[in-house]
Amino acid sequence: MFEVAMLATADDMRARFGEDELVQLTDQAAWNDQAVAAIDVKIATATSIAEGYVAKYYAPAPGRTIPPLLTEIVCDLAYVRLHKAMTEDLKDRRDQAMKLLRDISTGLQKIDQGRQDIPARQGAVIVPDRERTFSRDSLEGF
Repeated sequence: MFEVAMLATADDMRARFGEDELVQLTDQAAWNDQAVAAIDVKIATATSIAEGYVAKYYAPAPGRTIPPLLTEIVCDLAYVRLHKAMTEDLKDRRDQAMKLLRDISTGLQKIDQGRQDIPARQGAVIVPDRERTFSRDSLEGF
């Protein structure tokens, strides 16, 4: 089995939706390992959905920060999946998250304000140039 680098955490969900609500949605008595595990399953599914849309523009790497917009989208998708019945509010939340993912996949929405994580290189780059057409030597005698 492979491990998925998740774009959100259970703590992100707790900060966004509140501990009490998440405990209730996971059918647990308190915020415990079972509640976190149930939330992590939904986050992993939401991460897989999001990565399918944004893979062209964002690739997670060790040490690279996750854009807050992606964390928000994944939290919303996971929150919807935690519910057993779909309400109009949940449908709107899911549709808005999916619209953002589609906009990211087509380039209409940027997830990192146009910044790219490009590592700095050491030293100067030397590029050989072609021989000059008009030089002192080639124009000698004119």
